[in-house]
Amino acid sequence: MGVDRFLARLEAIDTPHYRECRPASDLDDVLACRWVRVVRGGPRGPSAIIPDGCADVMVYDDAPPHVAGPDATTRWTTLHEGTVITGIRLRPGAVRTILGCDARAIVNGGALLSDLAPGAARLHLRLLTAERLSQRHALLEDWVRRALAPAASGDRAVIAACRLIAADPRIAPGTIARQFTWTARTMHRQFRAACGYGPKHLQRIMRIQAAIRAAHDAAPVRLADVAAAAGYADQAHMSRDFRDITGFSPREHLTIARPEVGAWLRAGW
Repeated sequence: MGVDRFLARLEAIDTPHYRECRPASDLDDVLACRWVRVVRGGPRGPSAIIPDGCADVMVYDDAPPHVAGPDATTRWTTLHEGTVITGIRLRPGAVRTILGCDARAIVNGGALLSDLAPGAARLHLRLLTAERLSQRHALLEDWVRRALAPAASGDRAVIAACRLIAADPRIAPGTIARQFTWTARTMHRQFRAACGYGPKHLQRIMRIQAAIRAAHDAAPVRLADVAAAAGYADQAHMSRDFRDITGFSPREHLTIARPEVGAWLRAGW
């Protein structure tokens, strides 16, 4: 089968591998990135996945496609040696547009794609014939195109608002509400259904992501400078957000953070 040849091509990778790349240009408004992860010699215990506001549609080896919902706090997962995971990352706010379900149903959790959206079984069969990573990603993106066809355009404003927050976590929610002619209540309701949580929580997540990027850009790292660059009032403010959302202190997280994770944010895709 194609999947056997696909997995065999990646067996030569003998070190942990993770890479993000830009999605197809026609899906740039709803997808953050394509990605692949090859588990090699990783930690034996659970590893931490820090929230980024996104959901993912992904395939473990030859298993049926799975959805990981947006995380409000750190998700812990155990990955087995040799596993190959192929995925596409949905932009913050794109859950309902692509999957057709309320994001609150999968926040901090997940489900088989077949439990959420049509066409998953056919997608799985096609993935089993793909011999290359590029083919797998192309099939996942083709499924997104079909899923988008009947979707209403109402959530596009939420996705656009989320991109503003990702680009500048210091932006005031009131400024966003005025730009999209929302009341504060309407904005909160729209965000919860499309993102899984409200705009203020997404803003906290994106400040943490901005802090991680700022820390990677600086050497040596001074936490006060990182806090200022990420838009925090002060270092104590940053520490509270990290503790509440990630479970780590900023210093603890920065010692384990991998610069290749979140390339889509750093590159502004």
